[in-house]
Amino acid sequence: MKKKSIIILCSVAAICAIGLITSRFIDWPVDLNKADGDIAKAARFSREQVSEKLTNMEELLQTDSAFKDGIVAAQVVMQTRAVQFGTLVDMSNEVAGNIPAFAGVLEEMNANRELVDNVASSLAESAEKLNAALGGEECPDLAQSTINASLAYTTLQKQNQLATRFIETTDKYLETDQGDDKMKFVRDQWLEYQQMTAALEGDKASAEALAKKGNLLSGEKALAAVADFGIAQRIAVLQSCEMARMMDVPSQIGSTIPPKVLESELNTVLNAQQEVLAGRKIDPHNAQKEVLAGRKIDPYHALMMGSASRVMEAFNSAMNNTANNPALNQSQNIGLNQTIGLIIKQTAAVNNSEMLNRRKPNGPPIEK
Repeated sequence: MKKKSIIILCSVAAICAIGLITSRFIDWPVDLNKADGDIAKAARFSREQVSEKLTNMEELLQTDSAFKDGIVAAQVVMQTRAVQFGTLVDMSNEVAGNIPAFAGVLEEMNANRELVDNVASSLAESAEKLNAALGGEECPDLAQSTINASLAYTTLQKQNQLATRFIETTDKYLETDQGDDKMKFVRDQWLEYQQMTAALEGDKASAEALAKKGNLLSGEKALAAVADFGIAQRIAVLQSCEMARMMDVPSQIGSTIPPKVLESELNTVLNAQQEVLAGRKIDPHNAQKEVLAGRKIDPYHALMMGSASRVMEAFNSAMNNTANNPALNQSQNIGLNQTIGLIIKQTAAVNNSEMLNRRKPNGPPIEK
């Protein structure tokens, strides 16, 4: 008990930081303007503090709800966005593959396809280990897989300029050509992807610029357009809209469909995908492992989280607590999205640290 207390106390500063960040997850409203002293300083937690927390990651997942909520939210956001990115590359090729004006941006998107696949696989592996740890299983390489996933995700984010290029290319193309709703829909999806990027990075200028560009389709037309794509693509789009809705980020579909209807529609498409996988004699809950084994079974579909039921349960619980708790200060200026972005960034930043070579108190070196 004494050893456990020491470990927890050693990471209090970092917990304060994540508490600030995840205050919308739990009943702990915070106004940054009123935060000063040690608490305000804790918000600027260092790489060393994050490393220390990751060293004790398995224990903290079981003992500290704020830490667990932050890590779980970061995992779900990273994986959903990686799936969304890959899906939008597919959809971009589908709607503009034969149009010369899009040749340049599509060529670069396709050149990065292997990168997207690798990121998706890394995140799937991380989700599997996190899910096991939440169930109380021993995962000695949990910290390393989490770091690897965050680093892979931040590497993928360096390609976000491709989203901006597709938006700009589409807008320019539509100045002289009418285009169809499927093209406009994909353009709007890239715009919403970048709106989430801006929210995670706390980039108000980009958020305002994207809002001025606006969506080309109404929510109703967007709903009709998404139905014209394949099942896996529809899953990725609807899951991204559901996540955006829960995180208060703009989404045409999310703002058009009531939450329960969106959830029902997503479940309907997920069930349809399960039937497809069953017809191919693939257990839907093992689809994630099929991806990791290199047998690319729709590597971007949302069932990559199918075997990570504990992760999704923890994420949904945290989000529902936020939505259903009227006591939370909704005007606080520490956003949930920017907080999750900070957790991702700090976790990836410890990749080259000596965290994995440190010794636990009275214990052997942490396994790689």
